[in-house]
Amino acid sequence: MRAIWNGHITFGLISIPVSLFSAVEASEHVSFRLVHRKDRAPIKYKKFCSVEDIEVPNDEIVKGYEVSDNEFVLVEKEELEKVQKDVAEGDGQLEMLQFVDSASLNPLSFDNPYYLAPRKGGEKAYGVLRDALIETRRIGIARFPLHGRPRLAAVFPQEQAIAVESLRPFEEIRDSSRLPIPPPTKKSAEVKMARLLIDQLSTEEWDPAQHPNEYRKGLERLLASKRRFSLKEPPREEKAAANVVDLMDALKKSLGQTKARPKKSARTAARRSGAA
Repeated sequence: MRAIWNGHITFGLISIPVSLFSAVEASEHVSFRLVHRKDRAPIKYKKFCSVEDIEVPNDEIVKGYEVSDNEFVLVEKEELEKVQKDVAEGDGQLEMLQFVDSASLNPLSFDNPYYLAPRKGGEKAYGVLRDALIETRRIGIARFPLHGRPRLAAVFPQEQAIAVESLRPFEEIRDSSRLPIPPPTKKSAEVKMARLLIDQLSTEEWDPAQHPNEYRKGLERLLASKRRFSLKEPPREEKAAANVVDLMDALKKSLGQTKARPKKSARTAARRSGAA
């Protein structure tokens, strides 16, 4: 694993040097590349201006934000960097803000999972924090900078490691009251039967290994039956034809020839005019 962030867990007067690692194995994600069926060449995308219908280089592309219906403002890269710098409080610190019961967190807020591991000198304090969280059955709410932005996160213990789950801003979670949902009902016979069924399917612990990724397994069987091939490299651009004249080079040569010719004297010009 490669650390994606290095900093310190801070709460009270305690500071623990830690590193942040992604808890997701990217190689397990099923992804495809787009390929031209005809010649097995990879498909590439180019950025075109919709008005001029020409390809646009990256240095001419700027971000636009829609502030109202079809009304945009342009935001330069330097302006975004300044905003990130202004809000990057406590850079290098995962600051514990409070500790809460796990039931108080909305699972819909969970965004991306990570692991925290202690760096040199922080092993003992790391273990103490992990064990204290396990005993108190609490989850820490923290703020830390990630990718240039301050992020809220839930810090919770596992048997060995301390895990971190970045949290979506509460403004992004939609209100479920806008959905056509029936109100709570009294304990009817149907609810009692549903409880009995839930009890029959209940277990003490959930083992995720009993529920593997069936979609990935099906894809692996499909891909194993396929014929393999290598992506074709795009042809290299050929040099311009030899008969194409470089304008600047031609002008320089023409200028040199003009300087090399001797200028006609006034006497020579008079002789030629008299002879005529």
